[in-house]
Amino acid sequence: MIAPKQARFSIPFFYEPRVDAEIAPLPLEGAEPFEPFLYGDYLWDTATKFVEMSGVRHLRQPRRAKVS
Repeated sequence: MIAPKQARFSIPFFYEPRVDAEIAPLPLEGAEPFEPFLYGDYLWDTATKFVEMSGVRHLRQPRRAKVS
């Protein structure tokens, strides 16, 4: 229990972004840039690699095409 007169600090923790969130690199020195992508595309690609999801990858096309 925290005493009523003691300072408290809160730090937000965000588990996952929205499926339509764009993930883009920050312009940090020394950081390797990458092509921005939608989190939902990444999530679907990752989830359909599990054996329980085999055979369903074709049911959802990426919302953003990869740039070559």
